[in-house]
Amino acid sequence: MKVAVIYNEPRNTASEDHWLRRSDPGYHPPSKELVDASEIGVLEQMRSIASALREHRHEVIIFSADDDTQKLCSFLSYEQPEVIFNCCESILGQSKLEMNVAALYELFRIPYTGSPPLALGLALEKALAKAVFLANGIPTPRHQLFESDILETIDSQLRFPLIVKPVHEDASIGIDANAIVQDATSLAKRIAFIQKEFEQPALVEEFIDGRELNVAVLAASDGKFIALPISEITFDKMPEGMPRIVSYVAKWVEESPLYQTTVPVCPANVPENIAQEARTIALRAANAVGLRDYGRVDMRLDANGNLFVLEANPNPDISEDAGFMRAARTSGRTFASTINEILDRAVGRS
Repeated sequence: MKVAVIYNEPRNTASEDHWLRRSDPGYHPPSKELVDASEIGVLEQMRSIASALREHRHEVIIFSADDDTQKLCSFLSYEQPEVIFNCCESILGQSKLEMNVAALYELFRIPYTGSPPLALGLALEKALAKAVFLANGIPTPRHQLFESDILETIDSQLRFPLIVKPVHEDASIGIDANAIVQDATSLAKRIAFIQKEFEQPALVEEFIDGRELNVAVLAASDGKFIALPISEITFDKMPEGMPRIVSYVAKWVEESPLYQTTVPVCPANVPENIAQEARTIALRAANAVGLRDYGRVDMRLDANGNLFVLEANPNPDISEDAGFMRAARTSGRTFASTINEILDRAVGRS
């Protein structure tokens, strides 16, 4: 088939570099050009996907959406791909607009991989996604959204420590060691920091000090999700005194000690009853927010064996060395077979 692999070029991220420099003295920028390390991963992912598709004898056209929507429309009109492998996670420099790219594919009536616009938009509205979880009986940490720069009345049910996040970001942007707060004074300071640096509301939630589990989900031939083997991000080797979280640096900056001491393990060493519950919750969460084809559900396991969903990710990194593919390989799949399995789901909707 004629497959277009559409992606976005890494953006200049001086703002992200600014907050990292201020909040983490040990941070080193991923490149001199201040390119977001998480978006560099998009380039690696795109190249690997194109290679896997060619391995299965598809005709592959690679296209960068850049920040020119007219150029994207012209490409779709002129090339008329039979199917799109969608790797575009932002446009016009904004992650929250990625849903509009998928909507454009739909207007052109071209089948594409991954989640539909509503799910992409919902996933980046973290507070709304949590409301959907709660409405469906899916456990998630207690939380509160702060929209003004003046500290509003704190929900009396919230218990410290708390973690403060930008409500509209992904890839752990805005999360560092100072994201964990222990009292109202630190909370007010961090909320103001998030609102100033990222120009968006701050999501505050109870910090679950426990194990970090990820459940990758993949659609079968009938479109229904199956849960791949559970992964865990272990913190055993993390420096003393650092909060056990997957910060931006720990996730993306390979030369950082935090990156080197947050070690992924798949399959996770958890009791079977916990594993079964995690798989069940992950499938419910994925379906609740409308994920399609593939995704990942991140959760925490506390000391009492309780699971809490942090978020459902509609477009996790699916490059060869990413956590999603680690789980796929553990299930017996290869990288190429998984990529083409995802493509098959999109083709089935044509």
